[in-house]
Amino acid sequence: MTIGSSLSQSSGTAIPLDISTTQTHYIIRADVPGIPLSDISVEVSDMDVLTISAHRKNEVQKNGKNEESKITERYYGKFTRSLKFPKDSIVADGIKAELANGELIIKIPKKKGGNENKIIKVMQKAKL
Repeated sequence: MTIGSSLSQSSGTAIPLDISTTQTHYIIRADVPGIPLSDISVEVSDMDVLTISAHRKNEVQKNGKNEESKITERYYGKFTRSLKFPKDSIVADGIKAELANGELIIKIPKKKGGNENKIIKVMQKAKL
């Protein structure tokens, strides 16, 4: 598989994303509008598989005792997207992830060598 090849997705809607590259990094930009930082996770395995998970809760069901949905077009529930990178091509310890304005930006340093499983902390990007 090549960079960005999707290994698995949950039922429902996949997380839409773009992947770009520089001399030193892979950069992933994923749309996660309306999903709080606490409901987003990023993990990389020792097999160079990056997994993005998110969970969107239905606010009507969560908050409204007197509120009833009439039309529901948005997907609620768990979203998962897994991407395979070329073998021994990323530095797991150097991965950074930021959330700003509904966009998750993940910067992955390139390298040659092995990796181990690591969970990446997603930070809230400072407002300008």
